[in-house]
Parts: sequence; C-alpha cells; structure tokens
Amino acid sequence: MNRSLENATAVVTGGGVGIGRETALKLASLGANVVVSDIDENNGNDAVDAILKAGNRASFIKADVSIENDVKELAQKAAQQSGGIDVWVSNAGIGGTPKKLHKITTEEWNHMMLVDLTSVFWSHKYAVQHMGKKGRAGSIINVASIAGLAGSPGLGPYAVAKAGVVELTLTAALEAAKKNIRINAICPGWVQTRIIDFANDSIQEEMKKQIPIGRFGTPAEVASLIGFLASPEASFITGSIYRIDGGIRS
Repeated sequence: MNRSLENATAVVTGGGVGIGRETALKLASLGANVVVSDIDENNGNDAVDAILKAGNRASFIKADVSIENDVKELAQKAAQQSGGIDVWVSNAGIGGTPKKLHKITTEEWNHMMLVDLTSVFWSHKYAVQHMGKKGRAGSIINVASIAGLAGSPGLGPYAVAKAGVVELTLTAALEAAKKNIRINAICPGWVQTRIIDFANDSIQEEMKKQIPIGRFGTPAEVASLIGFLASPEASFITGSIYRIDGGIRS
C-alpha cells in the first residue's frame, strides 16, 4: 500500500463534499492526518467519519474561507495538532449562476472574487507560515478550472477568479521554491459533482458531447491527481498547471 504521506498533516478546504471530500479520503489513504475544513459542519463531519471508518486519521475544523480570520485560524489550529502543515489543498469555492458580464452586479462580482480567488491568497499566506517546520517539504495544490484558461461566456466572474488562481499559483511557486514548498494548480473540466447533478438528462448529454473522452470525470479521479502532486513522488514539480478535463480544448 502506498503510504507516501505517512505522518504528514494535510488541510483540505471545502472538504465536506465532491472533489474536496474525495481528496480528503485520498490523502488519508496515503497516510496523512487530514484536517477537513468546510463551512458546513454536517458535511465536514461526515467526511471525517468516512476517513475514520477506513482506519485512517482525520479531524474537522469549521471555516468560512470568505473570512480572512477563519483561514488564519484554520492554519494555526491545523499546525498546532502536529507542529506544522505539510499539504494544503485550496478547494473551497462557489460556481455562481450563469450570467453575461454586463448583467453581473458589483456585489456578485466581488463575492465571487472573495470566495474563489482572495480565499486562495489567504490560504497561501497563512499555510506557508506553518510549512517546512518538520524538516519536510511543503506542497500546496490550488483547485482552479478550465474556465480560467479560455474565454467562458456566461461564467465571467468565475472564469476571471480561476484565471487569477492560475496566475497566483505560478507566482507563488517561484517565490516559495527556495523554501522547499511546491505549489501547483489543477484545472478540472466537467466533473460529476452536485453542480452536474442539478442539470437534467438532456443537458448532461449535451455537455458530454463537448468532452472527447465521452463522459464526465469523477471526483476520485481529480483526487488521485491531487494526491500525486501532494506526495514526494512529485518532488520536482512546482509551478505547473494540470488540466484534467477529458480532452476538452476551447
């Protein structure tokens, strides 16, 4: 069994459902002591229970990533459990309602930037302060989106925020490299999460036609990529942006 993260401390924001939940389960299976963080206590605790039932280690810390002090306290509390943080996955975010840019209100724009971009900045800011304290390399994985790599009609604020996450990752990776902290981003395409489940069957079939591989991705597949990037197996990888999208090219 691959236990490449044995005794590492890993934090997953938005870890209660979807990609975040599967990522927490994956990192725990690799041996990490996972701190599941979510704004929803029920979802977060359910994820922790699933990890514990599998014989792995986890705990829950509630945090709203749109509040800077919550992110700061999350990093502090996670670090206190074991003397530092080894892995941080910035996964928490929102999708928003499809709407053209000229119809977006300033409040909607600002909220999207806060949750999907500024929160990633705060996560970076406070996570790196607790990394490298156990003589071990640090790894940060930011969850962006293919929407941030090309024009995305109807998804303007979301796409801009995710493009910001990509650029933040590239810059942060250069700044943190000499501290032995690796920073990478993943850009999922259509993944079978609650967002997809809300679409009816005909809409889902149209969405699948856009994917050369012919199906949606799964949260577990995304989690496997995150697990690899978090592990020592990816020790020479930093400042990289990984598409995981079934071949979509827009």
